[in-house]
Amino acid sequence: MPVAGPLSSLTPTGSISTIQQDVIDALQGRTDITAAQIANYVAKAVAELTESNPFEELRTTGPNFVLTVGLSIYPTTLFLNSGDDYTFPESMGIYVDYPTNSVVSSIDYKTPRAMELMIAPATQGLPSRFTRYGGNFHLGPTPNNPYTVFLRYQAKHTFSTPPSINDPLYIDSVWFDIVAYGAAQRIAVTKRWTDQAQFLHDILYGDPEYMSTGGKRGRPGLIAGRLFQNERDQMFNTRQVGIVVPRYTAR
Repeated sequence: MPVAGPLSSLTPTGSISTIQQDVIDALQGRTDITAAQIANYVAKAVAELTESNPFEELRTTGPNFVLTVGLSIYPTTLFLNSGDDYTFPESMGIYVDYPTNSVVSSIDYKTPRAMELMIAPATQGLPSRFTRYGGNFHLGPTPNNPYTVFLRYQAKHTFSTPPSINDPLYIDSVWFDIVAYGAAQRIAVTKRWTDQAQFLHDILYGDPEYMSTGGKRGRPGLIAGRLFQNERDQMFNTRQVGIVVPRYTAR
């Protein structure tokens, strides 16, 4: 059986078996739920949660990669650790002082449309923008030196095919209950257990009043009340208020 991964640069926080009993408990102890079903729907719940939310356990840095002079299009796999895919890039760095490679700057994202003029072969210089189109990264301007670049990204959470109860999890353990409820909700739907599926949905996303009022009234769900690590870090960020003094003019 193919195994999950590799996600070789990451450290698991548990496995699907860690929350197996939680899924069964969320379904009121039903005895007709198999380990294979739990693994399948935990994998779906994790995929939904991690595809657009930041998890420190999935954040990693790809290898240093040397660009080719005059070439602006590169397969994304060259920027990733072996076997990885990613849900979204966090940043792309470039050593701007070729060939010393001691000073790092960032390459900012632009849309494919905005990149067209920058990736022309005649437009060469220090790459300052990138975009993704299909399975490739496009960098512009086209490099005029073999600059070294690297990508920081959130790795795509992968599982065996089909998912196994022993597959590792790479999310903060405080999110295990949310994953368990998400998997249980999906299983309840397959069992046509409509009232339990709705009950579990409300636990996750809030009651109908909360959903219909955009969070202004009603009871919020577990997801709305949980902070991601970057949100907790920002609570300690020092903020300054700048005072703008207008220039004096004679009247």
